[in-house]
Amino acid sequence: MKRITLATALFAAALCGNAQSLYVTPMKGNVNLRTAPSTAAAKAGTMTRSDMLPLVEEVEGWYKVDHNGQTVYVSQSVSTTCSAEIPEEMYGKDFTSNGPLDEIRFQGFLTIKPVDKDHALITVDWMRINLPAETLYFLADVKDGKIVATHGGASYVEADSPVATMKEELGELEKPIPVGFGEFNNTIYFDGAEYSEYE
Repeated sequence: MKRITLATALFAAALCGNAQSLYVTPMKGNVNLRTAPSTAAAKAGTMTRSDMLPLVEEVEGWYKVDHNGQTVYVSQSVSTTCSAEIPEEMYGKDFTSNGPLDEIRFQGFLTIKPVDKDHALITVDWMRINLPAETLYFLADVKDGKIVATHGGASYVEADSPVATMKEELGELEKPIPVGFGEFNNTIYFDGAEYSEYE
């Protein structure tokens, strides 16, 4: 009996370890978060298009996610998963948006460049209707293959700039922005948009 219990515990730990390396993101627009895996359960908040919440586990048609330290649920019918780990071979590649970000930003471009072993620079360019192009820079922490932007702004910075200088130039973000990855067309998920290597 102890062997079965130990095997079951190890299997569950392996599943949880795998879940920790996935994010859940809405397929379109804002979606409801629930206190239990049911549409009848109380609303626990809203997941916006730019949110990527850590997956805790899958529960028959629902994703159990971590939302600001609270465990909540989102329906699989309105959300999808992506990897929290970005393969190193995605660094330095050019990615093009799979669609507009909003009514003004119609086409975007993204690159991720290593700064050092613990940081990366994310550059995002958006072509805009009747406005000049917009370029934003994000300094991100890199740990165990995960990339999370912590500083950002429109100030021009280069990947070979000192990290302290980048932090000063860009300013700390109000809320860190994680980067997700999907294998189909090498897709990068970042700040509410999807970018793919192949069109």
